[in-house]
Amino acid sequence: RAMKFKLIIFFTFYCLLCHLKAYPQANINKDSLDNILSKIENPKEKVDFIIDFLDEPGIQYSDSIVNYANRAFQIAQRINYHEGIINAMIKLANYDFRRSNYKNAMALAQQAKEMSEDLNMDKELAQSLSIIGTIYTELDEYDKSSQYFFKSLKLFEKIDYKSGIASSLGDIGMDFYYQNELNKALKYFNKSLEIANENNLLTEVKRQYNNLAVVYQEKQQYDSAIVYLRNALEINIKLGDKLAQGINLFNIGFGQMNQENFELALQSFQQSFNLFMELNNSMHIAECYVNFGFCYTFKNDTTKSIYYFNKAIEESQKHNFYRLISISAKSLDQIYTQKKDTLSAYKYVVIEKNANDSLVNLQKQKHVSKLELQYLFEKEELQNKLAQQTKNAVQLIIIFSLISGLIILGLLFSKHRLKSKYLGLEKEKIESELNIKKRELTVNLLALVKKNEILTEISEKLIHLEQNAKEIEIKKAIIQISQELRHSADDKMMSEFSTRFQEVHAGFYEKLLKDYPELTQNELKICAFLRLNMSTKEISELTGQRGPTIDHARYRLRKKLNLSSDTNLVTFLSQI
Repeated sequence: RAMKFKLIIFFTFYCLLCHLKAYPQANINKDSLDNILSKIENPKEKVDFIIDFLDEPGIQYSDSIVNYANRAFQIAQRINYHEGIINAMIKLANYDFRRSNYKNAMALAQQAKEMSEDLNMDKELAQSLSIIGTIYTELDEYDKSSQYFFKSLKLFEKIDYKSGIASSLGDIGMDFYYQNELNKALKYFNKSLEIANENNLLTEVKRQYNNLAVVYQEKQQYDSAIVYLRNALEINIKLGDKLAQGINLFNIGFGQMNQENFELALQSFQQSFNLFMELNNSMHIAECYVNFGFCYTFKNDTTKSIYYFNKAIEESQKHNFYRLISISAKSLDQIYTQKKDTLSAYKYVVIEKNANDSLVNLQKQKHVSKLELQYLFEKEELQNKLAQQTKNAVQLIIIFSLISGLIILGLLFSKHRLKSKYLGLEKEKIESELNIKKRELTVNLLALVKKNEILTEISEKLIHLEQNAKEIEIKKAIIQISQELRHSADDKMMSEFSTRFQEVHAGFYEKLLKDYPELTQNELKICAFLRLNMSTKEISELTGQRGPTIDHARYRLRKKLNLSSDTNLVTFLSQI
């Protein structure tokens, strides 16, 4: 009677293919990476190059990813390059997830998520959400995982990132598959495959071929499953991904066994075995031994089946692959029981029991670990919710404070505007009064000049009379009248001028005397005339002094003010 086997398929839970930037030798191997990195001087470019390198097919599943991702993370931290830090954490989270270190994977993904949210980096946020969703899928928390996958899908659609959209659709399909909703799973896998094919996303295409093969195997449609597996194999050959090629051939062999094509199955298993030996992959080598054993059992070649089951046990015991030990030991027990070799059969019963006990212990440990992780994740989610609520409350307080501040500022601004308007009016009033006084000063100066001209004429007439007078007493009287008239007029004129000048240029005399206390009253008057930008001729007409006398006074004034020959006297006084 033919035995049916459940297909063991290789899933890529999380794989986003990023386009490599225009660096030399984009398709490089890890051996040449250090040499290329040494030629990149810009640290930011170095981080980006490592991240792109880690997205290459095959590299993203190798152990070397952790070393390079850590290197990118350290460089990005050193230069405070946020995008590099987040992308490196995403790579490290994927690495930890594939090695079942869910606690570390969740911590890194959560940190990347928070940073991405703060920096409004939608692509990186979506990638972080995908990892968190995948971890919840592994913990059988499908409601939570679906929430994260749909959030991720929404973000990828927002930025029209096709690779991310295809990946998220595949993740949602896997959730439906695990919940045995096969038709819904097919719907999402096919939608993902369509987008991946349209955009030539080979890694995502092969992932969905594998996922479709799983569903069709579950539906016992083995021909369809094998077709999709061969399609995936063709892509993996193009990409040079030998591990994925081996797993495709391995699963094709399972399908062929389910169809009872044992010769074809043996060929497929042999091809996958050769690839796993080349890669030194112990787990898959042991699985191939088990499958060889089953094929030869169905072909009734017990000698070869015993040989391969023993090889499977031998290889599995080196690495504690208890599941494979149990399967192989049970098969050998059945073979020896049929041969009525009870001693040998008992030997393998003991091996099977020990392996099952170890499996039970591992399952218990895994269950406890799962419960612990669920507790930790739920606790962290609660803390995040509380932190978010606190953050929202703080934001509300800040917003309220800002609004209140704006209202207060508005009131202060209005008050300031009114005050400014009042001050402006006051200033205009002062300026208006000052302009009036300036005009009065100008008029006063003109009047003084006119008075001086009249006095000069009178003085000249008196001098003429004095010259024509015959009596000495009359001459003396005329001279005395002329001098008193001149002196009285000068005093009155300068007193009026000083008053008007002080009103317009308040503090001018005080400042001059403070800095130059040796200045005489006559020199202060000269300073005032020069402050009004009056020429020597104008000063002469106003004071009645001759031009050379005024020039000489200006010379003495420059010396007292300690002015160099380069300094203009009028300019200097106008600044006081």
